[in-house]
Amino acid sequence: MIKEISQLYHLKETDPNKALRQACKEFESIFTYQMMKVMGETVPEGFLGKGLADSIYRDMLYMNIAKEISGGNGLGIGSILYNQIQQGRKG
Repeated sequence: MIKEISQLYHLKETDPNKALRQACKEFESIFTYQMMKVMGETVPEGFLGKGLADSIYRDMLYMNIAKEISGGNGLGIGSILYNQIQQGRKG
């Protein structure tokens, strides 16, 4: 994931297509995280019990899994979004 939004702005100035691709990957990562978080609410209590520690652990787990999923080919959402935006730019 991008550490700072300023990195994306700098990348946009040097290579707009790469910046767009990175932004789409970031979107996919955030989307995947949110999806996993909602799905995780259906799972019974974790091994840390019900509380702040369990909540923090689950958030970190979902965030890292989402980052790994979107790091490769991902779910394909980032690629689809990138292609749609590129078509919109041409049209």
